[in-house]
Amino acid sequence: MRAIRSLLIVVGSSAPWPAYLGLLAYAARQGPWPRSIAVPASVTLLILALVVLVASLARWMLRRDGWAEATLQVPAEVTRQLRRAVLALAIPGMLLLWPESLLSWGLIAPGGRPVSASALCRLLCLGFELTAWGVAYCLLRGRSPLVQWLLQFPENLGWWNRHRLLVRWTVLIAIASVVVLDVLGYSFTARRLATGAAQTCALTCSCWVLYRLILRAIDRHAWRWVRSGRSLAGDESPDVSGPPDDLAARLRRLTVYLVPALGLILGAWIWDVDLALFRSLGEEQLWRVDPKSDVFVTVGDLTKALLVIVLCAAAWRHMSTFFAVVVFPRMRDDPGVRFAVVTLARYAVLGLGLLIGLSAIHLGPEKIGVVLAALGVGLGFGLQEIVSNFVCGIILLLERPIRVGDVVTVSGMSGKVERINIRATTITNPDNQSMIIPNRAFITSDLINWTLKDKVNRVSIRVKVAHGTDPDRVSELLLALAREDADVLRNPVPVSFMEEFSDSALIFVLFVHVPEPSLGGRVRHRLFARIQRRFAECGIAIPLPTQELLVKPHGGPAFSSLGDLIRTDSASPTPPTPRSLSTHPSIPTAVEDCHRGVDE
Repeated sequence: MRAIRSLLIVVGSSAPWPAYLGLLAYAARQGPWPRSIAVPASVTLLILALVVLVASLARWMLRRDGWAEATLQVPAEVTRQLRRAVLALAIPGMLLLWPESLLSWGLIAPGGRPVSASALCRLLCLGFELTAWGVAYCLLRGRSPLVQWLLQFPENLGWWNRHRLLVRWTVLIAIASVVVLDVLGYSFTARRLATGAAQTCALTCSCWVLYRLILRAIDRHAWRWVRSGRSLAGDESPDVSGPPDDLAARLRRLTVYLVPALGLILGAWIWDVDLALFRSLGEEQLWRVDPKSDVFVTVGDLTKALLVIVLCAAAWRHMSTFFAVVVFPRMRDDPGVRFAVVTLARYAVLGLGLLIGLSAIHLGPEKIGVVLAALGVGLGFGLQEIVSNFVCGIILLLERPIRVGDVVTVSGMSGKVERINIRATTITNPDNQSMIIPNRAFITSDLINWTLKDKVNRVSIRVKVAHGTDPDRVSELLLALAREDADVLRNPVPVSFMEEFSDSALIFVLFVHVPEPSLGGRVRHRLFARIQRRFAECGIAIPLPTQELLVKPHGGPAFSSLGDLIRTDSASPTPPTPRSLSTHPSIPTAVEDCHRGVDE
């Protein structure tokens, strides 16, 4: 907006004198003096107003530190060369084309008889054409600052870098051909070509300025558009939630196609391209829609259908970019809503494109209904699961029980929702594995969405301390450690209490809340490490699980033989092999007697 505002200021600053001269031209034509004086004076003032306007715009836009250098980042050497080129065309144009216009239009008519000077008019036009050829040669020569500057843009003007000699000589030969035609007497053709070339040159400069303005806007607003497009990380198109260079590159590529397309349309209007050939081809019949009717599908109908398909494909591809730039900056920061909007808009564009494309080849609703009915029967038998998953996908986008970025648990699998497609949803688990889950599972199975309401998640930590420890002191220590962690939320407040008595310990539970589920593991690790260190400093014991085996001595032969066996085995230098153990005569008897003694 700042660049456009500065451009309007430049145009407004250049307009007063040309507007004043235009008003004088209108007053001269409407004055009381004779027509032989009023009309030439009016034309002279109009030509002078045009020259002053061009010179003023060149002065304001191409001056040092002017609009071109500040807004379009044009080097000072290039602006100086362009300023000289404009002056080299404006001054000879005023001196040569002004009398030529008066003579060729018959405005110089002393005594009511127009002066005929066709040879002089041709000489004047020839002089201006030679001047234009010289200016073009100076601008396009190899060491020209303009050419050297254009060579610095290989990503956008690669065709210029590869074929700059061809472009230069094509322009010079085109201007020379106008001169030759004028010399040979084809004045009308030469003037029509010269006028079209001048308008095409102005159109090219305008498209280039528009392209540079769009690139400037992209570079200035890339970060804001990226922040508004974070929800499209699961998009099938390139990620717009990454660095701003990714989104900016996509917009630049789109601009490279749109601006030349606009230039081609305006260029066809400038050169009065005759569409009769396309109309005749469009009326060429291909096939009959219905054997009982006289309706045919023509080349034009098929072209319309193909054009609709191409436009729908382009809209599908660039839908996320369009919403990220135009719509999402004005919406609240809800990634799920944005992803649903883009996906539903794509489905709507696809459906609308299919209807328009089929209508273009004369397939009305009744014929489409028959086809859909036949497809429905086939889908009911063969593609039931696919249709079910597609419908469930639409329900997920409309009802939104899950959104892109949510952490969910379904069918015993947990992970983060990355993409909601037509048939299935992609979930990435903590092991960075992509799980493809059919959409039907989210509708018919039990679903846990950990972040549906918000991303706040609770972390539970169980701690055991030895019997006899002061419960209040343990609870205070746990709460103090929870408050010291930077990732633990202050609201909801941490909670600590003793849960139960166990056989060998007192069990305490600490509940803390983290802003998002991904922080749960790190917070749990830090709290466990701090609890261990703080308990060691405070002398609070963390008991280990113990089990007591009560053996009642009866003095039977079993214990005597078992003790003898243990003493014998421990005294042996090497452990007994499985074979020697199995052949030991006292082991089975000793073990049986041991069990019998314990039972008694």
